[in-house]
Amino acid sequence: MLGNMNTTQLHIQQQQLSLKRFPINHFDKSLRAWDAADEYIIDHLASTFDLPSFRHIVIVNDSFGALACAMSKLAPNAEISVFTDSYMAMCGILQNLKGSNLDKNKVSIYSSVEIDTLEDKQTDLVLFKVPRTLAFLEYSLIELNRVFAKNHGEYKPPTFVGGAMVKLVTSSVMKIFDDILAQTTTSLARKKARLVFSLFPSTQHPYISPVNEVSDNELDFVLHNYPNVFCRDQVDIGARYMLKHLPEVTKPNQVVIDLGCGNGVLGTSLLLDNKQNKHQAKVIFVDESYMAIESAKATLFSSDANDESKESAKFLVGHCLQTFSLSHNTLFDGGVDTVICNPPFHQQNTVIDDIAWQMFVDAKKVLKPGGELRIVGNRHLDHSAKLSKLFGGCKVIASDNKFTILSALKPLSSE
Repeated sequence: MLGNMNTTQLHIQQQQLSLKRFPINHFDKSLRAWDAADEYIIDHLASTFDLPSFRHIVIVNDSFGALACAMSKLAPNAEISVFTDSYMAMCGILQNLKGSNLDKNKVSIYSSVEIDTLEDKQTDLVLFKVPRTLAFLEYSLIELNRVFAKNHGEYKPPTFVGGAMVKLVTSSVMKIFDDILAQTTTSLARKKARLVFSLFPSTQHPYISPVNEVSDNELDFVLHNYPNVFCRDQVDIGARYMLKHLPEVTKPNQVVIDLGCGNGVLGTSLLLDNKQNKHQAKVIFVDESYMAIESAKATLFSSDANDESKESAKFLVGHCLQTFSLSHNTLFDGGVDTVICNPPFHQQNTVIDDIAWQMFVDAKKVLKPGGELRIVGNRHLDHSAKLSKLFGGCKVIASDNKFTILSALKPLSSE
């Protein structure tokens, strides 16, 4: 039997894994770093396969390392390759390998846009957590199919075992599996989780561009959205409201961070709004999603922003601003003037405001005294109280029946 009521200890085959969510200081300690689908996958593998005989295991969309840690325990001779779009997932995997006293050197972690690294590599097993986003699911399966179809003449296709909570295994999800892979079946449900079994066909699925280009009457540029970008088919309604209330660029070489940038709609709009301004801003786009950063790059570089803006723009993958260093890049000399942010209120499939709070804390740290954090948030979220507590006050810039734009200034005498 797998799992228990302890929120950090996962028991597998008379062994124990110490697993914690990342960041480790999240507020709700009742949240676990694994779900029932992880347990189901691990239990099925342990009872079905001779795991010590496996030499290479691929894991896709491991949330915090439950699968990577379990395979490190149960398949001690296997090299493990993990693919994820989340920087936070990468941090969680490394954190939990260390916490469970497992060798991190056996586990290689890649972004989801690097699946082609599997070419010319023999793989025994693919473990796949079904993502919530259909476009991301389609992209991931097509990429895996492309690689293993190319390897088909040289290596036997790997076994495929997927898993998800039942609510994610919809008819639309199953249609995507049926269109791309072969002989897809599902298990019975257990603890509201289900397994998905498929075979890799020897032929490649027709190519589909991973980038969705979105035009909008309120934008003077085209958004470029990779499959896992939030609100991929249209302008996010929170961002749309924020577009009407972006801060002005009033200082020479003003440094602006677009925090949680997504496809870069806010940062690119700010640059274009100030295109003729003699005080041209320098914008740093930051997100924890690798696909978001690729989207922001494509959006900015295809826009009419001037060459100076494009050359000075920076793109950083990281958790909030914790990896951000003022001393390591001349772009940030003197500190940051403005942070703009459309903060999330969920982490993966969990509704949680920890990430937003960490964004606010980090923004205060990097802002110059007198610098501004400007955010857009749903009215029902208590962001104003958080900002007032952190900055000593905040101001409502605009508000409607759904969203509020808030501004907080870092005190001139702030520590």
